Amino acid sequence: MAKAVKVALYYLPELDTLDLWIDDSEKEREAVPIGDNVIVKLDEQGRPIGVEILSLEKLGIDDVKKLPEELRKALLDALKKLSQGLVQ
Repeated sequence: MAKAVKVALYYLPELDTLDLWIDDSEKEREAVPIGDNVIVKLDEQGRPIGVEILSLEKLGIDDVKKLPEELRKALLDALKKLSQGLVQ
């Protein structure tokens, strides 16, 4: 059975930036760019716990494909909710 993940999502429309966390942001120890627009946040053990998108408008499918699976799934779920107006 898959572990339930509590997701924290922060979107600033005036800056078009999105931060998504699948664990406590206080655990961040390293930020690794995986493209011009996407930064993966890692914990002390090197596990992905968050992602920062610097310009959501410029996010492409290639950027999404580079994300670790757990972040990719959480991001796609969050984007779907954003597009449906379920997240404010």
